[in-house]
Amino acid sequence: MWIISSSENSQNVSEIDKILQQNVGKGLFIRLKNHITVHGKLKNFDQHLNLILKDGNITSDEGDEKFQEMLLRGSNIVMIAI
Repeated sequence: MWIISSSENSQNVSEIDKILQQNVGKGLFIRLKNHITVHGKLKNFDQHLNLILKDGNITSDEGDEKFQEMLLRGSNIVMIAI
């Protein structure tokens, strides 16, 4: 299991890109700044860690909600577990 956090420095960006590229189509667990967690399959990503997920679930204090496709802004991501 790989865990990527927002504390990673910029020299590790290419390493993070490699890890994410190897995991396209696989499930991710993501924690956001607002304490919401997201589980879904990685569809695509960019250099800012903006992620497109599919076939997933959002968990918050208000309950669970399923989604077919979602764009997560990289600046809101605290942690990604692969």
